[in-house]
Amino acid sequence: MGKQYISTASVGQAHELDIFGVCVTNKYTITVSSDGYANFWTNKLHENSNPKETMERVFINKVGVHHVSSLESALPDSSIRVVLLAFVCFDGSLSLQYFINDVLSSLKQIKHESFANKNWAPGFYKDPQSVQDYLFCTKANGTIAINSIHYQVSNNDLTITIESLPNLNFNVSSFPHSLTVCQTEDKFLAVGFENGDVVLSDFVHGKIIYTFHSSDLQISKKSGSKSIPRVLAFSPGGTILAVARDIQSAGSITIYDVKYGENIGSLTCPSHSTKATVGGFAHDGWIMGLSFDEEGNHLLSCGFDKCARIWNLQTREREATINISVTDLDDSTHDEDQDTSIASGCTFIRKGIRSGSGGDTNEGICIISFDRGVRWYREAGGI
Repeated sequence: MGKQYISTASVGQAHELDIFGVCVTNKYTITVSSDGYANFWTNKLHENSNPKETMERVFINKVGVHHVSSLESALPDSSIRVVLLAFVCFDGSLSLQYFINDVLSSLKQIKHESFANKNWAPGFYKDPQSVQDYLFCTKANGTIAINSIHYQVSNNDLTITIESLPNLNFNVSSFPHSLTVCQTEDKFLAVGFENGDVVLSDFVHGKIIYTFHSSDLQISKKSGSKSIPRVLAFSPGGTILAVARDIQSAGSITIYDVKYGENIGSLTCPSHSTKATVGGFAHDGWIMGLSFDEEGNHLLSCGFDKCARIWNLQTREREATINISVTDLDDSTHDEDQDTSIASGCTFIRKGIRSGSGGDTNEGICIISFDRGVRWYREAGGI
């Protein structure tokens, strides 16, 4: 039986301009936009409450923000739990900020010379042994900046310093469009380049383990590659790497075995479209978001075709589709004839994070979109 999801909350006009990024911490769902703000939406909110009533806005950069990534950690031998946030802005700058013990008013910025320009896709590594955390970001010149994060606790006060390490250079003369970090002891990093390649590496030693070439690569003399790896995601156990690539105007999802470097399948939907020239495709539009659930059994994807899909990774089949429209948004003032509900990002929300019916037993989902809406859902059943 396929999964079903129930809408629990939605917000129209959540930002003044398009929403590009979303991440979830224990207390907040965080969205970022080209309006330059990060919005912090309280997770512990009853289903009949208005999310805007408790939302807090933080100004990041006047040119707008297109990526956000988070790291959340309880520091050893202290009562401090820290949340680090990496915001990457349209001027190429990276803003690294943190707050402690879920108190947003404690938010502080960490400045470093390497954050000034040419940044694109950020990601954190949280050491499972609490030894050494890292911050990564792809750079416009094709390299990947790597920074070690150092915590110093004194009298229950926290100081964080950043140390820049030599950039990772895979000698790929192409823009590094996407990045994901494996949160296991293996210390793997995957980077998707605009030429269609995805490089899997050991980020400690800078060693390339595998390079995954696109079997769907379409070449045009005028526009070049048509198979950009737009989004990447590691499964929680680090055994699988999901890669969402463009297939002309559609989107594919390829699943790779990390240990053996094998293409172990694609996620496809039945369709009569002629846009996919090699095999099937997962979305009838570019894919903008990927997210694994906490067990690694399901993958969430979303994109330009105004929907999100939940995939069963054992059967390789689609279990659910969530279609979005401006009509979903109670306080939207958009013209339905000008529906811009392109799903620009999505994330699973762990059990126990959201309040309401089934919050402790069912996973949740958050979808952001270019109609400036934020939508939350929960899995039906099991209450």
